[in-house]
Amino acid sequence: MQSLAKLLRVAANLLFHLFLAAYWYLVHSLYPEYALFGAIITYVLYLAIRPRLTLPLPPPLLVLLAALLFFLMLNPPPSLVGLPQLFWLAGSALLFRVCFAALSNRKLQAGALLVSYILFLALPLGIPRLGPTQPSVSDGETLDVVIVGAGFGGMAMGKELLDAGLTNFRIYEAAPEVGGTWWHNRYPGLHVDVPSSLYSFSYFPNPYWSRLWAPRNELLEYSIAAADELGVRPFIHTNTWVQGVRFDDESGLWQVALGEQQVKTRHLVLATGGLHIPNTPVFDGAASYTGTTFHSARWRDDVELDGKRVAIVGSGASAVQIIPEIAQVAAQVDMYQRTPNWISPQDNREVSSLRQFIYAYVPLAYKLQRLRTHAFSELAFRVVFPLESQQRARVEDALKGYIRNTVKDQELAEKLIPDYEFGCKRPLVTGHYIPSMNRPNVDVITEGLARLTPQGIRSRAGVERDYDVIIMATGYRVAALPFAIEGPGGLSLEEIWQDKPEAYETMMVHGFPNLYFMSGPNSGLFGSIIVHIESASGYVAQLIRRMGAAQLIEPRLDAQLSYNRALQAELQKTVWAGSCKSWYKMEDGHIIANHPDPISRIVYERSRPRWDDFIISQRN
Repeated sequence: MQSLAKLLRVAANLLFHLFLAAYWYLVHSLYPEYALFGAIITYVLYLAIRPRLTLPLPPPLLVLLAALLFFLMLNPPPSLVGLPQLFWLAGSALLFRVCFAALSNRKLQAGALLVSYILFLALPLGIPRLGPTQPSVSDGETLDVVIVGAGFGGMAMGKELLDAGLTNFRIYEAAPEVGGTWWHNRYPGLHVDVPSSLYSFSYFPNPYWSRLWAPRNELLEYSIAAADELGVRPFIHTNTWVQGVRFDDESGLWQVALGEQQVKTRHLVLATGGLHIPNTPVFDGAASYTGTTFHSARWRDDVELDGKRVAIVGSGASAVQIIPEIAQVAAQVDMYQRTPNWISPQDNREVSSLRQFIYAYVPLAYKLQRLRTHAFSELAFRVVFPLESQQRARVEDALKGYIRNTVKDQELAEKLIPDYEFGCKRPLVTGHYIPSMNRPNVDVITEGLARLTPQGIRSRAGVERDYDVIIMATGYRVAALPFAIEGPGGLSLEEIWQDKPEAYETMMVHGFPNLYFMSGPNSGLFGSIIVHIESASGYVAQLIRRMGAAQLIEPRLDAQLSYNRALQAELQKTVWAGSCKSWYKMEDGHIIANHPDPISRIVYERSRPRWDDFIISQRN
């Protein structure tokens, strides 16, 4: 029995230190090999010094010290990265083990954990920044960094810069408020298509989501709160349109055009996203239509839909959220569908007050829920999205059954079932769209749209239908640059990307030094874009810290070409290379939107830049 008890103690100790390694890597982005080494060496050193070390401190002081060290071993100062971060975490963990073991009984140990728990509740974002938190230069002076866009990407980048001790930066946002896509888009039924626990910053949890998949208003409120809590609000200039950027060869600085004002910066980060510039097709006869028409991304709150005949052009992510909402008040809703989409039913239950309470006062419970959601997403990607997946047919059969069993009109149900592989186009998650097809005032038109008439739409079958309102739910120009980008020697990025948009690590382009994209080519992934944003902002922050004010950095051309060759080769093994046509890929099969790797591998690859892949030079 004694041997078994000893073995169990050793196993428990090893599990504790493996938990530390995983926590340091997943939560604080410590290099994975550093995290594992630090956790193991901490345990070895603890075993070595524990029998030889006594702490002649009174029990109350030991309790406080153990509590503080427990907090510190899970919360390093935000300015530390790499080896300094490892020394902090491992040193705190070692001292905690020593102090905790020195407590003479379980009551004192429980007291230490209770005090530490109070620290976690009092400081949910960890150790506050100790350095400056306000802009360090006045407007008009040369900046270290300009960030364009104050959505999730721009705020994450600003947070990383502040953590690094950099305060000479600005974030320019065209909208009146932060939030990015959640400010620009406001159509009825809008909600996130990723579970809320994962569609939020890991370092700024929100235990009070009202639903498992949060609605737009809560996501906007969360964005506004994040700008304040993360400390980036003083650096944000709203209602500020960036009209173009140009690299000045003489000074080696980027010039950012803000109307008549020119801002100079050493580093330029584009966090403009891809879900706010409407893709608005031009149909014959559009000028003759006498009703109201607008794009879903520019929703008209002043247009009354009660009792109106409404046409929805498009059947994608926006359409499936809008239709169930407006069908409750409109006289008729017709959806013009070119290609059906795979629809997964969504269990968007309310989050109970009890669960919100647990998430708020047991922070680890929220982190475990987030980890569980992430693990499920990883598993789904690895099992279903390979092109030769043996499990995808089961998923397709289940979703076909869901549609056929839900829609009463079987002819209509067949119109809603795709004839291509699940995942080839963006799968849609919603619990209301398919049931809304049973409403007598909802129909799906698959004849194609030939032209607009003065009263409505004429289909390609020659049928004319009258509409009071036509809503274009035709998606976004995800590959479009938000403005002109001119590199050294007048090099135009638009011209370079005209044939095939490509970037190194989805973030940098050869020939454009110190320019970084938060959502560049192939940055789309299966799972939460927030995880990508956190890893991308951390990666860019490492480059900016190392380059400082005097150096320029860009990927080598051969490194960029090699990266994209490997990327495209892997993408051809995924379902995105399947039989359908989608905005993911070009006519020749070159995939421009998605990344072939699971999120965990992407995060690992970005934990440390491969410095040999870059050209580093001195600024003029």
